[in-house]
Amino acid sequence: MQLLSLSDVPLNQRDRVFYYSRFRAVAGATILAAVATAALIFGRQTGLWLAYYVAVVAATCLLIFQKLVTARFRPSNWLVRMTDHGIFVKFRSYLNNHFPEQDATVVFVHYSAIRSARLLKERQELPDRDDRYRSTTTTRTRRLLELQLADNLTQFVEALGKERTRVFGKSAPGDHMLSTRYQHFPVQLTSPALLRIEWGVVPDAQRFLDEITRHTLVRPAAESSKDFVRLDGLSTAEQEARLLELAESGDMIGAITMAREIYSYDLTTAKGFVEGLVGKRSKA
Repeated sequence: MQLLSLSDVPLNQRDRVFYYSRFRAVAGATILAAVATAALIFGRQTGLWLAYYVAVVAATCLLIFQKLVTARFRPSNWLVRMTDHGIFVKFRSYLNNHFPEQDATVVFVHYSAIRSARLLKERQELPDRDDRYRSTTTTRTRRLLELQLADNLTQFVEALGKERTRVFGKSAPGDHMLSTRYQHFPVQLTSPALLRIEWGVVPDAQRFLDEITRHTLVRPAAESSKDFVRLDGLSTAEQEARLLELAESGDMIGAITMAREIYSYDLTTAKGFVEGLVGKRSKA
């Protein structure tokens, strides 16, 4: 296992590259632009204020979405690169490409160090609000690639901790480079030797498994479910573990919402509590 900065990763045209879809990003931006334009035209024709409201909301979403679109056209938009000898896994989100380039954000794993691979489909019950702002639930399905590793992962654990601190920690005064931080953390170690990659890239995970089956054991796909809503019956440690997992999956708002529900915190206290959990994990 070897840690590298992004600029030190050797690029080869023979590599199989798995990246976040540019087509989907452009299609999403196009739909938002069309909605904003149509709502604006309709508002001018009818004088209906609600149409103007929809146009403003769609335009605002488009401005936010612009970062995602541009990030997907950068050379840093990749998650995994398969080579003849092993795989490069980039554990820094492509959305945080403005972070310091000299950081170690890529790990190279030789095929001989991969004991097995499998696809895990995880179904999550998440907190949500309905149109009347009443508590409700929503379901999300995540596709995760699990790699059982045999290497010494001490340095990798330290590098993940540093990246977690950059993503979830507080910026130092004057640190304008980190003013925008996307809480997107696609790679995690869920046990001392289990590497879990959130597979939101193309080609799909099955293509990766088809390729890697020549080098390691590919186990049958598995399914799991997790409830992030009904946590009252869990111990305090289990509740905190679920909140931490929810936050690190990118749903910080959901984690804060659940902290308010469980402990009857106000918004500020709940936010500080969840950030504290993440901070403890980063220092561990």
